[in-house]
Order: sequence, then structure tokens, then C-alpha cells
Amino acid sequence: MTHKIIIDTDPGIDDAMAIAYAVAHPDIDLLALTTIFGNVRTHEATRNALALLNHWDVLADVAEGESAPIAIPANEPGYLVHGRNGFGGVDIPVSGGTRHDLGAVDYIIEATRRHPGEIVLCAVGPLTNLARALERDPEIVSRVKAVVVMGGAVHRKGNVTPVAEANFWNDPHAADAVLGADWPLVLAPLDCTMPVLFTPDYMEAVARENPRLGRPLADMAEAYSRFYRAHQGLGGCVPHDVMAISWLTVPGAFRLQKGALAVVTDGPAIGQCLFQPGGTKSRATVFDGRPDHLVMTDTDPALFLADFMTVMARHTT
Repeated sequence: MTHKIIIDTDPGIDDAMAIAYAVAHPDIDLLALTTIFGNVRTHEATRNALALLNHWDVLADVAEGESAPIAIPANEPGYLVHGRNGFGGVDIPVSGGTRHDLGAVDYIIEATRRHPGEIVLCAVGPLTNLARALERDPEIVSRVKAVVVMGGAVHRKGNVTPVAEANFWNDPHAADAVLGADWPLVLAPLDCTMPVLFTPDYMEAVARENPRLGRPLADMAEAYSRFYRAHQGLGGCVPHDVMAISWLTVPGAFRLQKGALAVVTDGPAIGQCLFQPGGTKSRATVFDGRPDHLVMTDTDPALFLADFMTVMARHTT
């Protein structure tokens, strides 16, 4: 089965890994990259998206997204993690390509109108574009095939505060709106990303198997791994955003739990993802009227790593 996808992204090293996986996978039809702030600023995300597609000879649209969160001042981009250019200092030549005439929000709306019931939105950055699309066209919930979100931490601690993950922290109001919408949504939180590590040896093997896609990723991973080693004592880097794509192609790698989701939008716990398992009740009114969604609560690292390597190795064009 072929999956038509739009990746909403803030490239970003793990974003580049996710985009490369989508490019390499024979069952994925990458329609577009829509850009957002987060790891870098929005205009830098657009530059990086165009550069990656040009570098890898990929024909897909790039539509530039929102430049600020819905209701809070913008946080500083994640340059500490991803480097000032978003790619850990690895030079991906600036593309001569141009962004789409439509902005990301209108692009997403129009694409789902052209392909009702066919498009999967894979959101791997702050959710501002998706939240604005919901505001502008509430009927979009009935036109998407699925929404897969990398963000939040359900049973694990956060990665920018003790309770908050970066994507939700960067626009908590957008995250809360997207998780509260009644569309088919799967959440890939830190619970399913942190068990997986791309070691330097693994990334070098990816580069050998697929030099065109893998060599830039391995080079980026060196800088990414330095951050993880310095700040978390890990011997590699975590490919967070790949989870939102690989859910479509290797769902058996993930353990799932169903329940209602909400996001804290103010105070010291801002950006925290709240989860009430399906079939349970509590006195927390924040979940009232919210649909149950699927949450990826754990990953089989061996299966995930084998799939990523296989997909990259088989891609020869």
C-alpha cells in the first residue's frame, strides 16, 4: 500500500533522517514538506527543506508555514541541539528551488481537498500549521487519512523541561488543539523514541549502504551525538522524527495504548502532555469530550533499526 504523506517539519537533524526514510521507502509518496519553526526559524526550515530535496533529487513541494506560536512568545530555536544551520554544521548547498505559492496552512487544506481520505499528515515539529488548518477549515478532520505526530512525553520525563517535550513546549496551544480534534491521530512521544539509538557505527553502515542519502545523515549524526553524549551520556543520537514515518510502514515495531490527550498551556508545567487511558475515568475535566487517540508507548529497537537499515540499503536511485 502506498502512503501519500505531507511532512510538517522544522529541519533539523532527526527531521532530515525522517525525510530521507520517506524518500527511500518504496511505499511512501512524499507530496510535500511544510515548514515550521522549532529546531530553526521558519525561513531557515524552508531553506533546509528545499536544500535537502534538491540535494537528493526529490520532486516534492515545499510550503512555508507559520513563523510564531499561537499564543505565547516564540522560544529560541534549537541551535544548541541541531547547530546554527540545523544540520549540525554539515553543509547542504542552498537550493535554487522556490517554495510553493501557497503557505503551509492553505497548502495542507487544499491538498486534502484534492485527495480526500488519502493524505497522512506527519507532523514532526511544533503543531502550529495543523492547528491553524483546523481553525481555517474544521472539516479537514474528515478528509485526512491519518495524522501522526511526533511530540510529547506520556510516561517519560520531558526533554526541555522535567515534563515537556520540545515540539509541544514550543507551541502548547497548538498541540492541545491538535490532540483535542476528532481526527484519526497517532502520537509518537518520547516514550517510543528514546529507546532507540543511532550509534556512530550504525550511521557509518547506513552511509556505506546508501552514500547519497546516508553520508549526509551520518555526518549530521556526529554533531547530534555530541549533544546527546554531553547532555545525557548516550553513545549515539535518538532519531525521534523517524517514528512518525515508520509507524506507517512498520507498525509492528511499536507498542500502543489508547486514550485521551491534552497539553498544559500555562504555568511551570507548560507543554506537558497529559494522558488518560481509554476506559478509565478521573476527575480531570480537561479530558471531557476529547476523543481517544493511539499512543506509541514503546518501541522494539532491533526491529526499528533493522527496518531503517533495510529501507536505506534497498534505495538505489
